[in-house]
Amino acid sequence: MSKPCLRSLVVLLVLSLFLPGMPAFARGRYYNHSGSIETSHPSWMRWISSSTSLAALSLPGTHDTMAYQSYGGDLTQTQSLDLRTQLDAGIRAVDIRCRHIGDRFTIHHGVVYLHVNFDDVLQTTIQFLQANPTETVVMRVKKEHTEEDVTRSFAQTFEWYRNRPEYNPYLWRGSHVPTLGEVRGKIVVLDDFGGGTYGIPWGALDLQDDWTVSQLADIDDKWNKVRAHLDRTQSGSSSKLFVNFLSGSSAMAYPRHVAGGINILGIDYRGVNDYAVDHLVGGWAQRAGVMMMDFPGAGLIDAILALNVRLLPSSAQLPTDFNLIFKNTAYTIGGDAESRWYGLQAFLSNAAPGRSWHFMALKREWAGWMHHEGAFYQSDSMDDFTHIAFPSRTVTSVVGPAYLAGYVNGQLGSLSGGSGERAQQLHGRLSSRFPFQLWSVVVKRTPGGLSNWAYADYGRGYKVSSGDYIYAVQGYSAADGVYLHEHGQQEGNVVQLTSSVGFLGDLGFNDLLSSVTVLGPYQATLCEHSYQSGRCFNTSRSVTDINSVAGGPWNDVISSVTVSRTGVR
Repeated sequence: MSKPCLRSLVVLLVLSLFLPGMPAFARGRYYNHSGSIETSHPSWMRWISSSTSLAALSLPGTHDTMAYQSYGGDLTQTQSLDLRTQLDAGIRAVDIRCRHIGDRFTIHHGVVYLHVNFDDVLQTTIQFLQANPTETVVMRVKKEHTEEDVTRSFAQTFEWYRNRPEYNPYLWRGSHVPTLGEVRGKIVVLDDFGGGTYGIPWGALDLQDDWTVSQLADIDDKWNKVRAHLDRTQSGSSSKLFVNFLSGSSAMAYPRHVAGGINILGIDYRGVNDYAVDHLVGGWAQRAGVMMMDFPGAGLIDAILALNVRLLPSSAQLPTDFNLIFKNTAYTIGGDAESRWYGLQAFLSNAAPGRSWHFMALKREWAGWMHHEGAFYQSDSMDDFTHIAFPSRTVTSVVGPAYLAGYVNGQLGSLSGGSGERAQQLHGRLSSRFPFQLWSVVVKRTPGGLSNWAYADYGRGYKVSSGDYIYAVQGYSAADGVYLHEHGQQEGNVVQLTSSVGFLGDLGFNDLLSSVTVLGPYQATLCEHSYQSGRCFNTSRSVTDINSVAGGPWNDVISSVTVSRTGVR
């Protein structure tokens, strides 16, 4: 469908959803115990400035990274995804536990051999970095289990690996917390065996790794430790690397239960991952540090990644990754429409602050036509709800609320069809009548109040019921210029000017002016007679009542306007 764009970056979006809801399996997508995952971020670090300290990042990580098969049973399995799948999903911190045997490293979880070796880990990680050179991988290297048949120290064997020509270019040799630019395309070792000789010293980290969860009832206590460390990370030194293990286990509480929760005999034990995704999506953390997790789901990984969007200036375009981040984090937001609206507000205001966000929670049946300016996010349908969000340049509207209400009311009787057709028709008329700003129109049949939809009246909005339908209209992102209003307080008929007009009668606006809106770098000289003659006054600011300007009275006497630009916006 063809519609004129108000700006080159403005896109007109039509939405009409009458689809059955999708099951929100594992609410919040906080837990994943399958061989695949519903997210993919192989190069998310590309949108982070190279000058950013690694300590400033929020990094999704995995505990006992290579324990993704059940060689030791439920007590030792901590992951469900192989290493490359984890890295492609966005994981950037891995926990590699090496047994020193035969002067080589095999990968263990305690006594259990995981049927992979250190060569497998390095080769897979390097292949990933070769394909995604903007990324870095933080790798904890830990001495695990007992040594056997060795002729040299653990550190010497590590050096042997590090010095091999196929590995050497990819293993960063510093011991300080680097900037991202220093380590793109490289592995940053967290040295948990050599005291900091071979990487960032494990002992220099601010660490939470209280892994003992003696019974299922202790999961809450484990979460409290994770949350307290998140609070310390938030208030801690910006140059300090914080590492927070969400993992825990015992013979009475397996890793998958600690992470994902379980219902036993009608008692629900909530998992640490579930608590964590709610905490992050709820906006309670702005910097997460390194979060080492068991069985992380797509929503939890994306909730951590979302915090890195905060590092971008508010004027920057949001990364393409944010579309998938929004969809996956939306799974953790529940309740009625009002609760979901507040959930979206908390998440977006925290993850991407400094923007003029519009967000909606809509339950079927609804339809919408809306202009957006290059970024638009829509969730899957969950429990018949759809979450929508988009930022606009500003929330400024120049159409007075009373005039807008009168205009919309005058159109309703001639609208026809279902919700989709009515939304399209009304949006088209608003855009034609007021082409100097953007519009959103949502139409709902038998909406049922806040249990069924919730949205914000940013800029100037109007909502009205008529017959079986309810209409919600929002105006925003008014273009720069000088706006003449028929009545005081920016009400009544409105005319936009970006150049001088010798006789306002040519616009049907002679002797009608009562208030003025000035947006952007403009100045107006308003005169009582045609062609800038008679008494005049200047303004580069909005005026709600022109009679308040010295030299009046001015109301309903202005016949010409000179418009000039005062600078570059």
